Amino acid sequence: MHKGGNAVNCTTTIDWAATGAMLSGIGTVVGALAVIGAAFIGSRTFENWKRQKLTERHIEQAERILTATYKVRRGLSRVRSPAMWGNETDTAEEQLKASGAWEKTFPENERRSLATKQAYYNRINATGDDQRALEECQPMARAFFGEDLENALEKLNRQFWTVKVYVDANHSDKAGADADFRRKIESTIWEGYPNAQENEVDQIIAAQVKLIEDTLVPVLRTAKPPK
Repeated sequence: MHKGGNAVNCTTTIDWAATGAMLSGIGTVVGALAVIGAAFIGSRTFENWKRQKLTERHIEQAERILTATYKVRRGLSRVRSPAMWGNETDTAEEQLKASGAWEKTFPENERRSLATKQAYYNRINATGDDQRALEECQPMARAFFGEDLENALEKLNRQFWTVKVYVDANHSDKAGADADFRRKIESTIWEGYPNAQENEVDQIIAAQVKLIEDTLVPVLRTAKPPK
């Protein structure tokens, strides 16, 4: 305290300009950190989204390919059924008569052979949609799962053409002179003849389906069910 009772003025002057500049600088740093953090989180979120979408695409394609595979396997089984029903040959005969081929074919056993050939053709033609569906799976099979899977699909589908070739051979092989060739024809156009272990086409079909299943079934089994 000073003499005369006069108080000392201790008021402190705040430099608001400097304070504002400091706060602005802090705000800039915080803002930059927020932007960086948001970018990092956004990047992680985008990468997770991409992985999820890719997984979904794998699952979708695996389902599509397996479905097409099983339809083709069933189709080949129907085409190669050893039982040729009367209504099938009757329909084939009507088709041959409509085309004029029936009247041009002699003798009677040749006509029966021709009707059987046409009946097999009808079976193969009835699987056309399934064959196309499997063929259309090949590009994505290669892109998502590799060349081996694509080749397995192609080889499986090719068995329809193989059967057709031997159906033609069956019609042409009237004398049946070559026993080995006769056996080859019958084991190609007939499923399970003389048995599944000795039937080459059966084995080819089974091997391709197994490769396809081994590639795709694990993809579906590891998929998490929706909550």
